[in-house]
Amino acid sequence: MKALLIIFVTGLLALFFGLRTDKRWVVQALTVAGLIAALGATYYDWAWGTPFEMAGMIHFDHYALAFSGISICATLLIALMSDRSYQGSEENYGDYFALILFSLCGAFCLFSFESLIMMFLGIEILSIPMYALAGAQKDRLASNEAALKYFLMGAFATGFLLFGIALVYGATASFNITEISTAIQSKGALMPAFFYVGVILILVGLSFKVGAVPFHYWSPDVYEGSPNLVTVFMSAVVKIAAFGAFFRLFAGSFSGIIGQWGPTLSVIALLTMTLGNVTAVMQTNFKRLMAYSSIAHAGYLLLGILSSERGVGGVMLVYLLSYAVATISAFAVYMALSKDNEGAGIQIFRVLSRRDGWSAAAMAVAMLSLAGIPPTAGFFGKYFLFAEAFPDYPLLVLAAVLNSAVSVYYYFRVIIEMYFAPVAEGTAVAKTDFGRNYRIVIIAGLILLLGMSLAPGWLLGLPV
Repeated sequence: MKALLIIFVTGLLALFFGLRTDKRWVVQALTVAGLIAALGATYYDWAWGTPFEMAGMIHFDHYALAFSGISICATLLIALMSDRSYQGSEENYGDYFALILFSLCGAFCLFSFESLIMMFLGIEILSIPMYALAGAQKDRLASNEAALKYFLMGAFATGFLLFGIALVYGATASFNITEISTAIQSKGALMPAFFYVGVILILVGLSFKVGAVPFHYWSPDVYEGSPNLVTVFMSAVVKIAAFGAFFRLFAGSFSGIIGQWGPTLSVIALLTMTLGNVTAVMQTNFKRLMAYSSIAHAGYLLLGILSSERGVGGVMLVYLLSYAVATISAFAVYMALSKDNEGAGIQIFRVLSRRDGWSAAAMAVAMLSLAGIPPTAGFFGKYFLFAEAFPDYPLLVLAAVLNSAVSVYYYFRVIIEMYFAPVAEGTAVAKTDFGRNYRIVIIAGLILLLGMSLAPGWLLGLPV
């Protein structure tokens, strides 16, 4: 709860300090300081504090604090890159940071909700700032298109979610997830049919937020059209928040009726990982490639939801952290190279190893981790997740392994461009100026990924 208050106050201060367009560095420094303070408060609560609960609406237990911590870390890395990668107007610089922080407040609500009403509010607090940020480049058609598509599809999904919540309330007379779980256990097969319809509708609404097939159509266009910083925030923090809520609800309240929603989610998982990987193979634009990569990873993570009865919260934490750090690292290198080139393809990484060896190494590690190549952090995340899902869903895990093999192709295309792409003889290769903050983010990402590769089981032992 301390972190939520710190982030909210920091967002308000960013709004006021952002009124001075000549004080951009103050706004960024304030945001970074607020995020560091929130991370410290989260660690204190997790290590020494007692779980905070308020009126049956939110409950900051170890699960909520752990997921809040990795979300803060991801946002901190993004904030460090925001001095050179910001693509909006100068007068809106403070607004950008404020909206990012307010969206992060929504993520905290999704990690800690005890009531379906708070889950809905968390989704809206997370999403509404993102609608505005997606259209931050008002003079760019693709940005306006991204904002409109994101808003319309988000509103459509919210309708499904609210209808599902209403049906669940009608069957259980409660919005509290603990009371709903108790009602399911006590009534068993006597639950009315419309209750199961409500659960499926909630599943549909959350599937939109995680970008699962067939509710993924917004993802590629929104990722491509949004400003780079907004895209990386969507692909990392928003993804963590959505899966945090998905897992908390379905691993808790609805775990007792997995026989009703499990088959539906199994089909969605299979379609998501398959379509995401197959379509990513055909992409040349880097942001669209990462959009379909994000869809594919959503398919893998749905295996964690299906295995929720086995208590895979720690596994989900490992996977999401490795995915978020690898994605942010990859985007950091991309943004440093692309600058104002919005439609940059993977050719932008050509001979990067000769232009800047450290950034090429960080990009290679990020791509290898996303592909799940041993002994990277991404490999261990997939291994732990697949191992938990295999006893109950062996065919689905086999499909996930085959899809991971397909993903190697498009991730390795980036590595080939960096290290093995041909260059005309005598062509001069200019060095690339990455800047201090990009260096910090790239090195921090590299250290985190290598650290998780060396001690992958450490996070699994945390009380999540």
